[in-house]
Amino acid sequence: MQKKLLLAAITIAAFFYLNLSGCKADEETISPRLHAARETLQDSIVFYARAMTGNVNLTQLDSGCPVKYYFSWRDGETMNLQIRNFKVGKMPLISFSIDLKFMELNDWEKDEYAGEGWIKFTGSGGISTVNGAENDGNGIVTGYFNANTKDMEFVTDFNVMTVTLDVYRQPVDFGRMDTYEEDVARYELQVTSYKLQVGFHNL
Repeated sequence: MQKKLLLAAITIAAFFYLNLSGCKADEETISPRLHAARETLQDSIVFYARAMTGNVNLTQLDSGCPVKYYFSWRDGETMNLQIRNFKVGKMPLISFSIDLKFMELNDWEKDEYAGEGWIKFTGSGGISTVNGAENDGNGIVTGYFNANTKDMEFVTDFNVMTVTLDVYRQPVDFGRMDTYEEDVARYELQVTSYKLQVGFHNL
């Protein structure tokens, strides 16, 4: 009887040890990347993004337009992402806020995001404010950040008029904050030139 109890105790102890070891291994794998995300994704960062509705590019240019994103951390693992008063073309004025969690890539994502350093972030329940009126919190963000290269890509689905804001893969560039006004002016000139070229003056 004592041998059976001892064997059971050893089995239970081994089970907990293996589970704790697995959790610790996952934590050790993800923590350096999460730490890099916390160090990098702070305050205001400008990315080039395409505002899309279905297959229609509302920004009209393949390069998209400069967009200010605002990052803050609720705690060590939850990041808040905001977009404030964004508008392009005929879309409404949108502000947006969502909390995001970081996690490991699944198997097919590891094939698509090859190389070291990638970590995934996602969130739901994002709140959109459209022309000053708050919508239901059904917005979604899914994205990927590379802790080594500081490359990033993510899609914001506002759940408003099928509009998404797609940040294609690009490095975090803090210098864009200094040139934001000039970059917006350059983008507007490029759109004007594009309209003249294609003859769609009412886009």
